[in-house]
Amino acid sequence: PMLFAVCAPGLEPVLLGEIQALGLSGHAVAGGVEVPSGDVARLNLWLRTASRVLVRLGDGFRATAFPELVRKASALPWEKYARPGSPVALRVTCRKSRLYHSGAVAQRLRAALEARLGTPSGDTLAGGQLFVARLDHDVCTVSADSSGVLLHQRGYRGPQAKAPLRETLAAALLLAARWDPATPLCDPLCGSGTIAIEAALIAARRAPGLKRSFSFEKWPGFDVRPFQDLRAAARAGERPLAARIEASDQDAGAIAAARENAARADVSGIEIVQRQLSALLADDGPGLIACNPPYGVRIGSDVRRVFRDLAEAMRRRPRWRAAAVIADPPSAAALRWSRLLRTQNGGIPVDFSVFDPTPAG
Repeated sequence: PMLFAVCAPGLEPVLLGEIQALGLSGHAVAGGVEVPSGDVARLNLWLRTASRVLVRLGDGFRATAFPELVRKASALPWEKYARPGSPVALRVTCRKSRLYHSGAVAQRLRAALEARLGTPSGDTLAGGQLFVARLDHDVCTVSADSSGVLLHQRGYRGPQAKAPLRETLAAALLLAARWDPATPLCDPLCGSGTIAIEAALIAARRAPGLKRSFSFEKWPGFDVRPFQDLRAAARAGERPLAARIEASDQDAGAIAAARENAARADVSGIEIVQRQLSALLADDGPGLIACNPPYGVRIGSDVRRVFRDLAEAMRRRPRWRAAAVIADPPSAAALRWSRLLRTQNGGIPVDFSVFDPTPAG
């Protein structure tokens, strides 16, 4: 069946690159990448920048009236993804279609599902199998979510911590900047350590999904043996870090959280130290500074000073590049940035940009 890997807007080219690196073909569209055929378990285990992986139930079908919708939806193989009586959640969006009321469409789809399974399903928002349906220009496509909780939840972040940057976005920043794991990486504004931890997972060739479970594991036809083999192969392919990864922050609480998260992620070799950005040590080799500086909404006029300090630090590391999440480009003008992509973080539009000290000439 056709798979669809969902990502944050703007990350589609990065996600497509990941999918191609797994040896699969994909087609980037708004909001994700279509994968004509692939192993659901492998994509969930390995994709660093996807937020979920959906599996299409059959082809899209035309429906302009409710009886037609119920009849055609009843022919879909719902039973591959949900057991009779198990809790199910339906998420429906309607666009430019005669059947425009998403609640009414969801009600009919649930009726079709129950007719197919021969029993009422439990209604749920959390913990049940999620089906995502889309009516677009009178064509209905239904997909089963294979991931469960969103894939940025790798299983290493403390329950209390709301990270300023989702793990998927941190990984996307590193991949978009084409960081070479054979060279050092430093996040001098590390907060709870997400960028440094994602860098360590990339450098160690660690599958990001190893520490969590997925909703496909509950599917009726799920065979645990190939999945165990896949996980074992992933573990066997891990490597020690080839270069140093540093994370620092002036805030003691951030450093404590970063140490805790790194320990939970089971990545060794990240140097985590409390220090001001202005105290960043000199280094004459190549490397990448990657960071998520504070935004105006959170912090106000300190943002310019942070970027001035960053520019000063870059002078002490003349061969280093920088990659940053930038919400307000004018306040980042202390360095000459070039934009890699636009996305959103916590609902705020941001640029992923790089500074390269040696302009290509």
